[in-house]
Amino acid sequence: MGKTYSKEYRMEAIKLVKEIGKKEAVKRLSVTEWTLNQWLKKAAVEKKAESAEKTAGLREELREAQARIAALEKENARIKKENEFLEEASRFFAGSRQK
Repeated sequence: MGKTYSKEYRMEAIKLVKEIGKKEAVKRLSVTEWTLNQWLKKAAVEKKAESAEKTAGLREELREAQARIAALEKENARIKKENEFLEEASRFFAGSRQK
């Protein structure tokens, strides 16, 4: 059974790989290249999963926003009709007062 490393250590190791390259990181960290490759693969899978979750969340937010917009447009149309009716009634009553 191999040595266990914390998630924080693995994440720092991945950052180091990006900064100085895999070969140099292997030397500095005293881990095998295979181990480092496994950490990199796992990080890539986790990043992809996070991205997919974020995308799904954004899609849901978009659907909710579209539903709110549709409801507001419907309410706006109703209010415009009411305003037209009130304007007509106002003109009617204003005309009848002048007679």
